[in-house]
Amino acid sequence: MLFLGTLVNVASIIVGGILGLLLSKQFEKNARLREVPSASMKAISVVVIVIGVEGAIESSKPIVLLLSLVLGTVIGTIINIDGALDKFGKNIERKFVSNSKKSHPELTKDLPEKSFSKAFISATLTCCVGALAITGALESGLSGGSEHGLLYTKSVLDFTTALVFSASYGAGAIFSAVPVLIYQGLITLCASGLQSFLSASIVEISAVGSLIVCALGLNMLGATKIKIANMLPAVFLPILLCLFL
Repeated sequence: MLFLGTLVNVASIIVGGILGLLLSKQFEKNARLREVPSASMKAISVVVIVIGVEGAIESSKPIVLLLSLVLGTVIGTIINIDGALDKFGKNIERKFVSNSKKSHPELTKDLPEKSFSKAFISATLTCCVGALAITGALESGLSGGSEHGLLYTKSVLDFTTALVFSASYGAGAIFSAVPVLIYQGLITLCASGLQSFLSASIVEISAVGSLIVCALGLNMLGATKIKIANMLPAVFLPILLCLFL
């Protein structure tokens, strides 16, 4: 099945997010558990950075890496992807929180302001951007749906990520399953029909995505405040640049 890996990934995010919501109440009641989400986030941040570094060093064309990140960030900044994602997340937040307060006020009364938007954007970027998302979806597409090992591995990481983000910031993490489904599904679909065209640039695509993951990990640790979403166009530029460099 062509999209099995992505569907398993999406299911892991939903289950992890729901479990995180259930555990969040326990974190609030128990003083010892209160620091668990924050501590887990730090641990995940370190893993995210390591995964990013590991993927980035696979690049054999540093110039493609450099140009992709610079040009991609310029494009993303001009069209303001970060602002668009933030606005989208806040629109969902207003609708979700409004409905939840009417039927389940206990689920939202303790949520900090903008928590839904923060959870949605952070979880979406963590789950969508990076070597595993790209190479995993490509593996599924290029194999015709017979190999999904990378996406199964990613599902374990995304399960933990969704659980922690959901417990820490709220239900927005669960909705990150939607862009993951669309993003990875499209990559898988394109890969199945563009096998020969993508083979020359797959390593550089993964390397660029991995560097963005490094930046995201630094943001999660609180070391930087990079607008990661504005770097997203860089992931696709190696497809073009590898034709000339």
